[in-house]
Amino acid sequence: MSQVSLLSMLEEVPDFRQASGLRHPLAAILAQAVCAMLCGARSLYAIAQWGRDHGPEITGWLGFRKPKTPCVATLHRVFKRLDVEQFEAAISQWIEGCRRETGPGADEEPPREALAVDGKTLCGTLGHEVPGVHLLSAFSHRLGIPVKQASVGQKTNEAKAVLPLLKSLVLEGQLVTGDAMFTQREICEAVVAQGGDYLLVVKDNQPTLKQDIETLLPDPPPYPFRQRARSTSTAIASSSVG
Repeated sequence: MSQVSLLSMLEEVPDFRQASGLRHPLAAILAQAVCAMLCGARSLYAIAQWGRDHGPEITGWLGFRKPKTPCVATLHRVFKRLDVEQFEAAISQWIEGCRRETGPGADEEPPREALAVDGKTLCGTLGHEVPGVHLLSAFSHRLGIPVKQASVGQKTNEAKAVLPLLKSLVLEGQLVTGDAMFTQREICEAVVAQGGDYLLVVKDNQPTLKQDIETLLPDPPPYPFRQRARSTSTAIASSSVG
């Protein structure tokens, strides 16, 4: 039985609403949204419908005081004014707790895992003269879920946004992977300073670094990296290379 409680984490998110007249606890609303999205809901309407479809079966478990779950209008008002950073912090703590409880095995000391850093523009957020929402995520290879994410502003890029993201994570015993965009001294030093390792791609735009790696590691990397190196003319840089 898991000791990590989603509800206890969500209860830490501050409620901006007036105490009088509240029908639904904020933690229950957020828990419904999380569970509905884990089941495939991708809109406020779908989240509301998920709650109505399950009804009394889940209301008590999610922490609702009434048998009927919130409507779309209530969800809209809540998420319009919700403290997003606090909400994401609560979700990140829950995911990190689940990740620790379901580690790769007690025989590994410390258990080593891989976290991929990558950025994507959210589907449906890009419109005419409207910039899309671009998020940078730290993604667990083993669980297939984002451990933490951060917004990438229009006046910055992923390489700059990744530093505060990495500093907010526990990297001891972790292997950080990423594409060539993140193959920068400052990023590598930040990972090592937090007790982690890194595995990053080096391309022809960094000829000196690539040549140094090829000198130190003359033998081809093992499969499947060998095929990738041949097709993309890349080399792999790891923290074992000074």
